[in-house]
Amino acid sequence: MSEEALPRALAIVGPTASGKSRLALWLAERLELPVLCCDSVQVYRGLDIGSAKPGPELQARVPHRLIDLVAPDQEFSAGDYAAAAHAELAGGPGLFCGGTGFYLRAAGWTHSGGESDGEGVEGDGAARAAFTALWEGRERESAGVVHAALAAADPETARAIHPRNVVRALRALWLCEWHAMPVSRVREADPPRSRLALALVMLEPEPAVLARAIDTRCDAMLRSGFLAEVEMLRRAGYDARHKSMRSLGYRQLLDHLEGHLSLADAVAAIKLATRAYARRQRTFFRHQLGTAAMRISVTTPMWEPEVDLSRETGAWLPRVLAFLSGAHS
Repeated sequence: MSEEALPRALAIVGPTASGKSRLALWLAERLELPVLCCDSVQVYRGLDIGSAKPGPELQARVPHRLIDLVAPDQEFSAGDYAAAAHAELAGGPGLFCGGTGFYLRAAGWTHSGGESDGEGVEGDGAARAAFTALWEGRERESAGVVHAALAAADPETARAIHPRNVVRALRALWLCEWHAMPVSRVREADPPRSRLALALVMLEPEPAVLARAIDTRCDAMLRSGFLAEVEMLRRAGYDARHKSMRSLGYRQLLDHLEGHLSLADAVAAIKLATRAYARRQRTFFRHQLGTAAMRISVTTPMWEPEVDLSRETGAWLPRVLAFLSGAHS
């Protein structure tokens, strides 16, 4: 399909706490676009505070889609997200906002490995569920075993996945199993092709400034009742058996509630893990997305209330408007 015929979308991406939501809300109001949330935790109902899910007031100002799609004990894949995103875009352009780059890549580009287009291997639920349960059990017995198995099966793919990112490593290991060969070889034979015409606005604030913003946001989440939210989810029967509850922040607070960490240690662990996650997000957005129709880099700390968004967007917003209208070439 030619770029002219592809669905068009704007995507605000960047590390956690970089001001994506503030900028996206401002743009969505002016462009009259829905916000398509691109967050692998916001898809779960009940995981609200720790995922920085937009509340009722923000949702009243601008429609927010692709949140609260499944219960915390349900599986939800990148392919599921891509299918839901394309259903939303069938009605016209949208504005992606979020830090889950793997979801955006699934929506924006084909992937011959099978996990990005909602077809093939992601759809074989029984086989994949059994494979996942087996390897999750092994990982609980010996941390790092999943990534080590992937490194043996497909060194190239393993190098692109952080050793502690068990979810992505397990997904890649499953794809190697399904294809009966390294998934990197499958992808090399069938490179990604665009499924969307995307304008990417990449927020890249200075790391030390972002680290302080991460700590501030973590403290604000705790004041807003993050621990009580995790307690409520735990009482409802959701725990570390479920992928949703192994998300950043939820995992550490569960450890506290189960007596493994003091609250102070859990909070410190959340802040440390979030800063590490932000570094990985930077790398992903710089190197792991395919060719986009437009890329704009923004280094200003967009979360700061005193930052004038009209002034900050003035240099590139006309280009985005032309792109979304189809006038951009």
